[in-house]
Amino acid sequence: MKKFICETKNLSKKYKDFYALKNVNLTIPKGEIYGLVGENGAGKTTLIRLLTGLNFKSEGEIILFGHTDNLQYERAKIGCTIEMPALYKDMTASQNLEVQRIQRGIPNKKCIADTLELIGLSNAGKKRVANFSLGMKQRLALGVALLGEPEFLILDEPVNGLDPTGIIELRELLKKFV
Repeated sequence: MKKFICETKNLSKKYKDFYALKNVNLTIPKGEIYGLVGENGAGKTTLIRLLTGLNFKSEGEIILFGHTDNLQYERAKIGCTIEMPALYKDMTASQNLEVQRIQRGIPNKKCIADTLELIGLSNAGKKRVANFSLGMKQRLALGVALLGEPEFLILDEPVNGLDPTGIIELRELLKKFV
């Protein structure tokens, strides 16, 4: 039997009289790459925000790593980027990763250099994020999501701002994690 890292059952999010999501049923097995496809406003980001705990569900069930209770612990196993990455523009790439490392309680300081290497920004580690291209910001946001070696990686519009070569590189990078 396949192990699912994420399941939803009749998951809904309602804002007053409007359903952003209604009765979503989803299963994501471990070791797979899935994409959410839909028009703007279809609820893709809302679903991601519910899975990561950034929003509360109105109805239904969220099951992460086989658990429905105490999802805070399970959500700590998720690495995520949502829409436009929230990065400190006046800090360097290394400093941005260091802030996240400390906030998450990751003891290994070497993970900063390893992450910069992995996302192809090792030569830009001392450069201020304010001077980054959109594609570089997207790669740094991916680096933030990868800190702590998450078991479940959720990326919202990860190719925004990437050129065709960057998209291919991202695809190859993601294949390494499956």
